[in-house]
Amino acid sequence: MKLIEDLLQSVADFDCEVRRVCIGLHWTVVESRFAGVAHTYKTSRKVEVAESGDLAGRSALDLASRLRSWEPLEASVGLAALNSLIEPLGDPGNVFEDILQIVPGRTVTVIGRFPSNEQVAAVAGKAHFLEMQPERNELPPAAAEEVIPQSDINVITATALINKTLPRLLELGRGGTTLVLGPSTPMNDVLFDHGATMLAGVRVGDADALIHSVMQGAKSFKRLAGIEPLVRRRRRLPRNRIH
Repeated sequence: MKLIEDLLQSVADFDCEVRRVCIGLHWTVVESRFAGVAHTYKTSRKVEVAESGDLAGRSALDLASRLRSWEPLEASVGLAALNSLIEPLGDPGNVFEDILQIVPGRTVTVIGRFPSNEQVAAVAGKAHFLEMQPERNELPPAAAEEVIPQSDINVITATALINKTLPRLLELGRGGTTLVLGPSTPMNDVLFDHGATMLAGVRVGDADALIHSVMQGAKSFKRLAGIEPLVRRRRRLPRNRIH
């Protein structure tokens, strides 16, 4: 999968030893060069992570390569390890404030169940909400093929990188504005090369505090300690640039 290979290649020169790994009920944290976060993607099957109990001290890049895995829990560890090798650069801020400013009157597709979804629905001209297990007015994942190309704005959870749907979603959204967001988001320009126009992730300022909250079952973003939300926008090309 080219997106994953490009992300792994982008951090190949920064490999270092993993200091800590915390696989919590809702979030996974890997600490190496930095501290990286990813959603703990669970299934109904009982799964044990390979080399569980013996992950610290390993190569962070080796751990990040688990993002290639089709086993969601292994891929969660891989994404957290990948994020631990990326320097999280961006502007501090709440991306949902930006979203609510740009969606009025426009067609929006949101993939992921975010706290602001009801507000988006209230102000958008038309809004589609997609979820793996749809509830109420939500649509199933297969609807992406139809609704994303028709949308002006697409908001996609970075968890889609774990289940391998993100490359296709970015491809479908190339005609509009596409945001990838959530603590799992790699704050890496590679995502811009694949169609994203804005990234919204986190910078971990206090890994101890973050791991402490994750170990105690924190789920909602506001309950995750030690993090700062960041927004990173794709740079515009100079007008005189030759393609």
